[in-house]
Amino acid sequence: MKAVIYIYLLAFLVKLFAYLKTGYFAILGDVFHSIADIFLLLILFLAKKYSSKSGDAMHPFGHSMLKNIASLMVAVAFITLIAFELIRESIGRLISPVVSEKYLEAVMYESLVLLLLMISAAITFKKVGVIEKTVFFESFNDALSTVAAIVGVALSYYDPIFDPIAAVIIALLIIINASRLIKSNVRFLLGMSPSDEFYDKVAELCKSFKEVKGVHDMLGVYTGENEIHLDIHVTVEGSMSIFEADKLSERIAEKLQKEYPNIKYVLVHFCPHMGNKRKII
Repeated sequence: MKAVIYIYLLAFLVKLFAYLKTGYFAILGDVFHSIADIFLLLILFLAKKYSSKSGDAMHPFGHSMLKNIASLMVAVAFITLIAFELIRESIGRLISPVVSEKYLEAVMYESLVLLLLMISAAITFKKVGVIEKTVFFESFNDALSTVAAIVGVALSYYDPIFDPIAAVIIALLIIINASRLIKSNVRFLLGMSPSDEFYDKVAELCKSFKEVKGVHDMLGVYTGENEIHLDIHVTVEGSMSIFEADKLSERIAEKLQKEYPNIKYVLVHFCPHMGNKRKII
């Protein structure tokens, strides 16, 4: 993560120098994008550090959701603070285009930035986790905006109006990718449930115990990116003692967590009757 931050700082400096040297508005848009990216990386770095804290009295399921909250905040900031402002400024340039003849220098600097971003994307490509995925997609997103800047600068040789057009395209790319980040994180924050396939596997595993007659009213919710809180009702003989039920619940929970490590907490209820497959509150 630190290596990616250093790469982005270097890319930002190259972009800023390129804009100051050439004055292309598309490159300024790329500079804004880098500023947002650096804040994103810093926020995600801190979120990753503190989200690993164990649970406490106020947050019994831990702090894993902090990563999703941080990613969501940055995505909203991308749209409201960066993209809309860039579009607003680009409209002024569309009305009154500014001519610059330093397009070869601009393309050279932006090509160097593109190389740095490809290195950043390669570092995070095979890593898993919401933080790493966010960084990878942002590296890819930033590379696309840099390509748009290069194309806009090259075409501005023929007509300066292509410079602000490229800036608008960059702003739209920011909005699209930020919207995807919002969608991927909101579902966890709203209490997303695992798939039906997950519940089928849970029921099948529970029924492998001879004492279990059926499984019903299952309720699972993600309390983190790869952490599930699971609540299940198990049908057993009504004559089973409390002691026997307690021992069975321990065996069921142990086997479930062994087979599915993302199940961090299991609560097993026993009853002598059947019910619906899933419980929806």
